[in-house]
Order: sequence, then C-alpha cells, then structure tokens
Amino acid sequence: MTFKEGLLKARGQITFVVALAVSTGIIIYLEALDTEARIQARVAAEMSRQKVAATPAPQPLQAAIETALREAQASYASDPGAAANRAALLASVSSAVQLGVLDPEDGFSRIRKVLDEMEQRPGERTSALVSALGVTAVAFPTLQDRIARLSSAS
Repeated sequence: MTFKEGLLKARGQITFVVALAVSTGIIIYLEALDTEARIQARVAAEMSRQKVAATPAPQPLQAAIETALREAQASYASDPGAAANRAALLASVSSAVQLGVLDPEDGFSRIRKVLDEMEQRPGERTSALVSALGVTAVAFPTLQDRIARLSSAS
C-alpha cells in the first residue's frame, strides 16, 4: 500500500480529526467572547450604578461638603499617618462623590492614594477609621476587597 492509498483509506479519520480541531477552536473562541461580554456587562452595571448613586445635593449641603473636603485634605496633608485624618478624608471624599460634588474618577484616585498609604504604613486603627472605610466601600464597590483587608488588619 502506498502513502496515497493510505491517505485515501484514512480520509474519514482525517476529516474527523480536522473537524474536531476546528470545532474545539470555535468553542474556545466563543467561550472567550462570553467571558468578555460578562466582564463588559459588569463594568457597565457598575458605571450605571455609580451614576445613579450620585444624587445632586442642595446648594447649602454642597458648600458644607466642599468645606469638609477642603479641611479633610488639609489635615491629611499635614499628617497622613493619623487615623482621624485618614477617616476624615475617606468619609468626605466618599460623601462628595455620592452627592455629585466630586467627579467619581477624581474621588476614586484620591481614595486609592489613601488606601495605598494605609497599606504601606498601617498606623493606628480606630473605630472612626473602620467606619470611614465602610462608607468608602459603599461608595466605591470595586475597592471592597482592598478595604475589607484594611478593615480587618490589626
């Protein structure tokens, strides 16, 4: 039997193996698309949730929040290791974002800087700081795992 005759006899098996490889490739591709679609849906849901959560505050409340935010930033800048200063900044940024006084992306970057500082230099853990971390977790759900680790750290 020659090679050509062997190929002719095995054409059914060869066709099966090629079809199996192609179908496996298609299934893997479709699974990847499904995963991307789920991730995109979660991101879209999170973005819409944050947009819905930002309710406009009345002018006197906006002014009070802006003042509290400025004071919290000033006290945090003077002593970033103090638990009270960390708590004040976390709570005021979270409130400002939730009430639409501060842009969510700007608030997110400010919160991340404070959390980075807390991870590098843990410092004192007070009930006010743990409460502020809870408020921050509500305002920024994507940071909840990080915040949970910081809240439970001794």
